[in-house]
Amino acid sequence: MEKPRILLIDNNENFLNLFCCLPEAETYEVVPFTSPRKALNFLRRDGADVVLSDVQMPEMTGTELLSRIQDLRPDIPFILITAYGSSERAISAMKKGAFHYFEKPIDDKRELFWSTIREAVDKRRMASEIESLRKEKALRSGRLKSIIGKSKGIQTVRESIEEVAGLDVTVLVYGETGTGKELVARAIHDRSPRSSRGFFAVNCSEFAPGVIESELFGHEKGAFTGAVSRKKGVFEIADRSTLFLDEISNAPMPLQSKMLRVLEAREFKRVGGTSNIYSDFRLVAATNTRLETEVVANRFRQDLLYRLNMYVIEIPPLRHRKKDIPLLAEYYFNRFNTAYHRYLEGISENAMKALMAYQWPGNVRELVNVVERAVITCRENMITTRDIPFRTEPPPRTSNMNLREMERHLIEQALEKTDHNKTHAAEKLGIARKTLIEKIRKYEIENPG
Repeated sequence: MEKPRILLIDNNENFLNLFCCLPEAETYEVVPFTSPRKALNFLRRDGADVVLSDVQMPEMTGTELLSRIQDLRPDIPFILITAYGSSERAISAMKKGAFHYFEKPIDDKRELFWSTIREAVDKRRMASEIESLRKEKALRSGRLKSIIGKSKGIQTVRESIEEVAGLDVTVLVYGETGTGKELVARAIHDRSPRSSRGFFAVNCSEFAPGVIESELFGHEKGAFTGAVSRKKGVFEIADRSTLFLDEISNAPMPLQSKMLRVLEAREFKRVGGTSNIYSDFRLVAATNTRLETEVVANRFRQDLLYRLNMYVIEIPPLRHRKKDIPLLAEYYFNRFNTAYHRYLEGISENAMKALMAYQWPGNVRELVNVVERAVITCRENMITTRDIPFRTEPPPRTSNMNLREMERHLIEQALEKTDHNKTHAAEKLGIARKTLIEKIRKYEIENPG
């Protein structure tokens, strides 16, 4: 643990030297200054746990310095020491916010002086810990709040995050590209017991097969051409932290067998190494492809899938939660409107209808880009359809759909054409109304109204 830092300001160099030589001062990092202004500059840059200052100094008085430090860092305890003491001056200093007031010499009250220093340091560090916890709590709450939406699908995602965050289990996140899989992973980390440690993310599709193995496991010096020094892999670096592996379906088959052992034993060897390394990481994996389908196609190991799907979170695509589009659009509009100092009034009704009608193949990421570009390029006081790069809903590419998605799409189309009249929609689809209602519940299709 680092020594507590005392900032000592006195224009008497003899006093500074004597103070630094006291046996009790060895417990602390004492930083002496004869200039209050230089002390202030140091404090701005490097901080301190407690400030000790003389009262009478040529550059500025101790009470003036107290006022400046209270404006700069009100959390740092300030103790005045002076050779010209009086009860009135002491009372005045305490009223202005000083932690304590001592008269020189301090030899006759040495025990009280150092116990006061210890109390001031403890107070400062406790306040720092409380502030750190407050910020961490705000961060965790903020991350979860940034998963925006009131649709049933997104509410389920938030509930799942709350349920699993505190459990030290592997989580598998399914979602199309752009739905916010990493945002969910970070929210899990922020609300977990590992939140004070790091969050490490690796996209398995960004590296060539040989490179991804070194990235994950690390390598020893000389393990291959170009390995000029030892390198730690992310499995090792993420010890006691959270590791997010995105697009895990793209991991090469030979690598998958090694990953399986890591998940089973939390042990591995660096590339070219002989010693086992243990790492206590928490894994959150994500993919935009159904791993069951990859297993059938012999592109993914079934035993690795069993290890990954201990707890599954599915993020619905944006086209399946249309009621969230206005909330998302307004959120990002306000964010970019402030960031770019545009002062626009909002998004017009017709522009919002265009956003609602679009299929969003790029999901939330695409929506964010569209809103940001509209805020930047808008030439009126409000975003209109002229600022939106599309007008009508493009037909979905059914060749990329599975049977479940095609059925859901047909039901959604029938409901939209009949203004969500279930009787008329069932007639168009050629099925019973009861069957339609069951499928609406199955696919969690919501009425925009």
